[in-house]
Amino acid sequence: MNITVTGGTGMTGSYLLFKLAEKGYKITALRRNNSNLKITRKIFNVLSEKGELLFSEIKWVDGNILDFGSVDFAVKNADFVYHTAAVVSFKPKDRKHMIYNNVQGTANVVNACLANSVKKLCHVSSVAAIGNTLEGELLKEDTELTDFDNISDYAVSKFQSEREVWRGIAEGLNAVIVNPSIILGAGNWEAGSPRLIKTIWDGLKFYTRGVNGFVDVRDVVDIMILLTESDISNERFIINSENISYKYLFEIIAENLEKKCPSVLAGSFMLESMMYFDKIRYFFTGKEPRLTKYTLRSAQQKHSCSNEKITSALNFGFIPVEQSIKEICQIFLKKFNTK
Repeated sequence: MNITVTGGTGMTGSYLLFKLAEKGYKITALRRNNSNLKITRKIFNVLSEKGELLFSEIKWVDGNILDFGSVDFAVKNADFVYHTAAVVSFKPKDRKHMIYNNVQGTANVVNACLANSVKKLCHVSSVAAIGNTLEGELLKEDTELTDFDNISDYAVSKFQSEREVWRGIAEGLNAVIVNPSIILGAGNWEAGSPRLIKTIWDGLKFYTRGVNGFVDVRDVVDIMILLTESDISNERFIINSENISYKYLFEIIAENLEKKCPSVLAGSFMLESMMYFDKIRYFFTGKEPRLTKYTLRSAQQKHSCSNEKITSALNFGFIPVEQSIKEICQIFLKKFNTK
């Protein structure tokens, strides 16, 4: 079985590569020529005593999803393609680059899959691409995104990227789309969801009233492989384990790190004040703001995602969030740093 993966140096891509390598597949991974393989290698070694051997089996190809030629080269002879590569940012200054990268990159992957008669593409999207619901309602796969004024630029980029996949499907591509909620896993402790662990470790004092969906990265990659190797095609699936409050999430993390739980409720006024001072700090120091208009709003909203469709389709049982956090914190405490 020949497999091609984009975004293999990211957290989801790294766990996916490990699982595919463990299954003995022949893997080609497309990466930018300046990307760092250190995090991916560490994840392999944390997950298995044979991590280094499994890592050495991957064929890395230098390229860029914005360059059709390198994408086309990477997917030649591939049976399945997993597209996980994407820019993730909530900073206004990154808007143009992120949308162009994610949408055009996906278009190139879709076109290369069509040109090379790939058996199936698995595209990693996000629940952000589906939209928002009213408080108390569950986000489902058939929810229609209509309010483009109150979503993040990242959500716009993933929505438009999905449209490229649906365009490919209309042209004969066999594909599945997965829409994970917030993915929990070990990786770069200074970015993405792993940063939550580091933030609690550093003594975070605040929590918000927000609620969101969370899912273990191992469940995400297992579902991706199951869907890709199944007869299911031309559908999308929300991947979500549980909907919990940020307060409860922080409490679980703090307990497993043996740190003090965040105890101060950060309301709208406090968050807006923090964002204001973040902007002042950025003006004088150049240090990137921690809060943006979107992250401030998201931290206070209550998002709940359904997992009914995927559990029904695959009879899948999710890892509880509490177990995920416990195991991630154990990795963190073993000094799995990525610097």
